[in-house]
Amino acid sequence: MKLRLSKKEKLTLLIGTLLVVLLIVIAQFLLLKPLKSDLEVKEQSLKSEQQLLETITQERMDDTAKVVEDTRELQKRVPVTPLQEQVILDLERTENVSNSHISSISFSVGADVAVTGSETPQEGTTETQETASDDAANQQPAAPAVSWVKKITMSLSVESPSYEQLEKFISTLESLNRIVVVENISYSGGQEVTSLSQGTENEKLTYSLTVSAFYLPTLDDLLADLPKIDAPSPANKKNPLSTFADGN
Repeated sequence: MKLRLSKKEKLTLLIGTLLVVLLIVIAQFLLLKPLKSDLEVKEQSLKSEQQLLETITQERMDDTAKVVEDTRELQKRVPVTPLQEQVILDLERTENVSNSHISSISFSVGADVAVTGSETPQEGTTETQETASDDAANQQPAAPAVSWVKKITMSLSVESPSYEQLEKFISTLESLNRIVVVENISYSGGQEVTSLSQGTENEKLTYSLTVSAFYLPTLDDLLADLPKIDAPSPANKKNPLSTFADGN
């Protein structure tokens, strides 16, 4: 049976279809477009936050690298271990710079560092206290020791060709990258020249030095940041008296 529609019914159907399509378009415009816009905003916000996170992460990595580098530079002056190899290499360089020769050296490791400081006089000091005996005035309290700072004490016997080289040896020691303190020095030289008959040849100066370097053993969490020692490559010798490297 064939369905026949009048022109009025066809027009009504067409209008209804157009209304449905129009409603769908309006629904997409009113509902989907705001959602799409909101999605774009959120995607842009996510990209911005990702860029910010990458920037913060990079800054933290740079800060960490800088702290590690700063720690290594500081440990070149005061390491967290005795690092005696570094001290020995520094002494060899000091020998070469000052044209001197270290004939003997001994190490003492692990002593606490004594902190010295001037005492502040108290107010109301009586005249009797001011006129105390010399023995009482010379009695100074022992300097307190700092247990978290240790030192390496080196006793050196050195020969220098002249007094200028002696000064050069000491000044080179004190200008090392690692903090070194010359605590004591004693030397002996030739007799004073008082006449031409004694000659002008300079005798070598032999002197003894007590030198200290410091380290911080309590900061063992910084062991990974110890500075690398620029040591010469091994000579591959089995016989230390041989002048040539041992080979197959």
